[in-house]
Amino acid sequence: MSDETIIANLEGKIARITLNNPEKLNVLNIERMQCLVKLFDEIQDQKKIRVVIIDAKGDRAFSAGLDTAMLTGGDPDIRSKIVTVGTELSKKMYYLPQFVIGEIAAPAVGWGCILAMLCDFRYVVNTAHFKLPELEIGIYPATGALTLCMAHFGNSLGNEMLFLSRKLSAEEGARMGFVNGTGATREEIDRLATEAATKLSRLNQQVAMYSKFNARLLRPIEYGKALDLEAECFMKMLDLGKEKDWLEQFKEDFQKLRQR
Repeated sequence: MSDETIIANLEGKIARITLNNPEKLNVLNIERMQCLVKLFDEIQDQKKIRVVIIDAKGDRAFSAGLDTAMLTGGDPDIRSKIVTVGTELSKKMYYLPQFVIGEIAAPAVGWGCILAMLCDFRYVVNTAHFKLPELEIGIYPATGALTLCMAHFGNSLGNEMLFLSRKLSAEEGARMGFVNGTGATREEIDRLATEAATKLSRLNQQVAMYSKFNARLLRPIEYGKALDLEAECFMKMLDLGKEKDWLEQFKEDFQKLRQR
């Protein structure tokens, strides 16, 4: 990007993408999400790249999520645009044939947490945490927040993460297998991530990519369909608006979705 809020190095077998807007807590807007989509498009077409490491500048946040200034910018369609672009980015990362490693040296909140959940491996500084505050602030958990949360954390912890906006510490994440390794400093987790990336880059590429893709299709519900369902539910919710009989419409929509 021209403002360098996202820096990409796509040379060699191990690519690196860095969120570089620490003054603004590495928040994401439509343009930055579109930039990430383009980067992953480029990466997936390059055979030389085997692994992507995602990290972020600053010690306050890996990413604090979406830039809330978008919601007050006067665009009446901004919410649907966010869902459209966010869903595209989420699918792009989830189905990327190369491995994605997250170096998380600070809290990952909202879409920052989604980015972390989309990674195949996560190496995290001890003081970092993960949080999904969408429902706490009245936002529907689309673009992967709901689906990935339940897939990674199961019903009990997933419910706490979604509905109670629970903070998941690096230590808790490591204990349950969500975090692959922890360290006291950025340098320690960079070493762990680099070691993992080097090992992954030496795997037979075709075997690794087919195996990763196969693993994606073993979920109870195929991820793309799950995201489409999230987006559909979100748009139906928006269509309800402030209609007096919105609950009846909700029940009718829900019944139709169950019958499909």
